Amino acid sequence: MDAWDSSAFGNDSANDWLAELLETSDIGMVVAAFDTVLGTGDEVVDLQDGEEAVAAAEVVACMAGKPGKVGDVVERVESWMDEYELEIDGALASKARRAVDRVYNEPSELREGWEEDGGVDEWRNALADLKDRLKQGDL
Repeated sequence: MDAWDSSAFGNDSANDWLAELLETSDIGMVVAAFDTVLGTGDEVVDLQDGEEAVAAAEVVACMAGKPGKVGDVVERVESWMDEYELEIDGALASKARRAVDRVYNEPSELREGWEEDGGVDEWRNALADLKDRLKQGDL
C-alpha cells in the first residue's frame, strides 16, 4: 500500500487522481470513481479504486464546504469549481457515502491493507468523519 497517512489524499493514487480531475471541466471522474466501487457487487474492491473513491468523496465534501484535513486540496478544488461553475447536490453526496461504505466494508483491498499495516482504527475514524461530513441533510 502506498499510503503515508489515513487522510483521503494520504496516498499516491488519490493525489494522481486529483491532479487528473482538476484538468477536467466536469464531475464525470467523481461519478465514475463512485460507480466503479459500487459496481463491484460482492467482488473485492481494488486498492486503487478504493483510494480514488475515497478521494472523490473528499472532493464532494470540499465542494459542499465541509472539507477534512486535506491541506491545499480545498483551495485547488474551490478554484476548479469556480472556473467551471460546478455544483453538487444531495444525490451526489448520498452516492459518495455509499461508495465510502463499500470501500470500508469487506471485501476491500484498501481495508485489508490498513488491517495488515495496523492502522485500521485511524483509517476507520477518518472514513467515519468523511461520511459524517457528507450527510445529505447538511448539504
